[in-house]
Amino acid sequence: MHAWWRVLQGLKSYWRPVVISLICALGVGLSYASGVAVMLPVMKIFVSSEGVHGWANRLASEKRLDVLILNLDTTVSRTERKGDGQQIALIIDHTGKNAPPQLRPLENVQKSIIRVTGNLHGQPVESKGWRGDKTHPGMVSIIAFADQGSTISAEVVDAPGAAFKTYDFKLNDLPWYTAVFVHAVNILPDDPTQALLWIVVFFIALCVIGSIFRYWQQFLGMTVANRVVMDLRRRMYDRVVQLPTSYFAQKGTSDVMSRLTQDTSILTDGVSMALGKAIQEPIKAFFAFSLALWIDWKLCLAVVITMPILGLIIRKFSKRMRRASRGALENSSRMLSIINETLIGLRVVKAYSAEGYERRRFAHINKKLLKEQTKLNHYSSLSRPTIETLAVVLSSIPMVVAAHFVLRGSLGREEFIVLLACFAAMIEPMRKLADVNSKVQQSNAAGTRVFEVIDMPAEPNHDHSLPKLPRHQRTIEFRNICFNYPGHEEQVLKNISLTVNHGQNIAVVGGNGSGKTTLLQLLPRLYVPTTGIILVDGYDIANVSLRSLRSQIGLVTQDTVLFADSIFNNISYGNRHVTREQVLDASRRAYADEFIKNLPQGYDTLVGEHGVRLSGGQKQRLAIARAILHDPTILILDEAMSQIDSDSEMKITLALREFTKNRTTLMIAHRFQTVISADSIICLDKGLVVGAGTHSQLLESCIPYHKLYENQFRDAG
Repeated sequence: MHAWWRVLQGLKSYWRPVVISLICALGVGLSYASGVAVMLPVMKIFVSSEGVHGWANRLASEKRLDVLILNLDTTVSRTERKGDGQQIALIIDHTGKNAPPQLRPLENVQKSIIRVTGNLHGQPVESKGWRGDKTHPGMVSIIAFADQGSTISAEVVDAPGAAFKTYDFKLNDLPWYTAVFVHAVNILPDDPTQALLWIVVFFIALCVIGSIFRYWQQFLGMTVANRVVMDLRRRMYDRVVQLPTSYFAQKGTSDVMSRLTQDTSILTDGVSMALGKAIQEPIKAFFAFSLALWIDWKLCLAVVITMPILGLIIRKFSKRMRRASRGALENSSRMLSIINETLIGLRVVKAYSAEGYERRRFAHINKKLLKEQTKLNHYSSLSRPTIETLAVVLSSIPMVVAAHFVLRGSLGREEFIVLLACFAAMIEPMRKLADVNSKVQQSNAAGTRVFEVIDMPAEPNHDHSLPKLPRHQRTIEFRNICFNYPGHEEQVLKNISLTVNHGQNIAVVGGNGSGKTTLLQLLPRLYVPTTGIILVDGYDIANVSLRSLRSQIGLVTQDTVLFADSIFNNISYGNRHVTREQVLDASRRAYADEFIKNLPQGYDTLVGEHGVRLSGGQKQRLAIARAILHDPTILILDEAMSQIDSDSEMKITLALREFTKNRTTLMIAHRFQTVISADSIICLDKGLVVGAGTHSQLLESCIPYHKLYENQFRDAG
């Protein structure tokens, strides 16, 4: 769960809406439990003989006497009526440590109060029955509303059939929350129908208030979730563009795309759940449990004892769901890779009639994804009914005990029914928490994949405190360079040492796999040598700022990279402050202006994804114009004119000849005309430098070069 906690740490930046969301969740929970609590006064109106007012006054009387008083229904069933004038007794079942001394002896024997006299608002009153009415208050009314600090006189029967004794009792002060409750209940009219109407109106108001709280809680939760994941996505993207090229050689771009899109989407759902149901449902369960505690705390302890069993079950499911979720995400990433490859190479697929192969390849990974998703769905679907059933079974135990108390008479039927409602209200949030657990496990798996990228070390030399590389003026030296790709033991470059003087035009030639492109990619540190160093004017490029190094290098590759933007923005890419005239000048020097000015929108024409709206030669000339505009001191041309026709090649060659004056140029080329114009030619074979010199020198002294000339360059000439 480490990754999940790291995701939630992002909430610190948005603590204000999170706090408001928590307050709203408390409001939802309070309205939820209040809706359940409303059942009790309704039951008192329809079922109980004591009524809603008698019930509230009895509770207040218990507080002021520190006793447990049996309700009116139990009293009626247990009290004998002796002739005329015998009143229904207020039966005390248990006494507390703060009860009046006269009631504390013989605690296991029930005592009955049959008459009460006291002062209400300074006026003496005498009880008329158990509850009475507003005109003639009963015993519980007098005890509940007697003046603060006053004393009441009561006629007490110590045992059934015994003679009564008169005692004076000093009443306890009524706690403020009980006083508020009692006064609120006594606002209700005596008429049951009118009282019910008031309760219904109160219930509707609770629903409206709860809905308002629920809206803001969910809205704020989803908003914060989107912002937290937006920050994570930004952090991940920032790290992606700083990762070394070797990472993408190993993982591929589709895996990163999957993590940036699908994984972060799952995190959005998870954080939204964490700020929604994960907070709201426990609060609802807590308030429902608090209501049950208020009714009978001993029964609720039995529920608390069973909670660890539920925790163990949830933990068991969590591990399995986390593994299945990670497997599903990884297979989804592979499927995205296959889709991406197929769509990019669709013309090749069709040209070679490979549709069947691609369908089989996709079907295979699709089945693997389905297998992991089915496993995840299995555990997710199994967890809910298991937890729900276990919760019902565990809560049934205290219900049996509660039923015993009802039959014994120490718990009212109405309280028992509301207790049932409370436990049902607790089970519903617990059922939803099973869904929360499923979503959290998926989010934890997604978060792990996201933080794997964020925690990856960036390219070396991104530290801005490193010294800047002065503008190149003297030499570039490759000293004892060896290189092998990460995860591969075979060396691509083997102990290469060579020196290039400033202003030289160097051609690097060799057969396929000889290491030409890899060697030149070491200079801008797209890859890092396994051993050896590269010096520019005596400065080790491993110890200078990467930005200052790359700002001096212009790169034109064989696979032209264009972005889905305008021609102007593609030429000016990486140069935010260039003028339009500078862009036009660079395009003219690259002979790109010839076709650009004939396009409908000219330089504002969108090139499409990967420059799909342009020909290969046009794309290549835009790439060369971009390099010219960059004004580098070092120019790297990797088959830069491979997709240009002969006429354009001649013009661009003349343009590059002028542009490369006083610049160091390193180029990879197979065309004879390009190679022989170089000041010096480096010939590579199987990662080794096997020859260096002019064209004529290498023809005489370098057998691999001679073979290349025979096989490729002569035909090109």
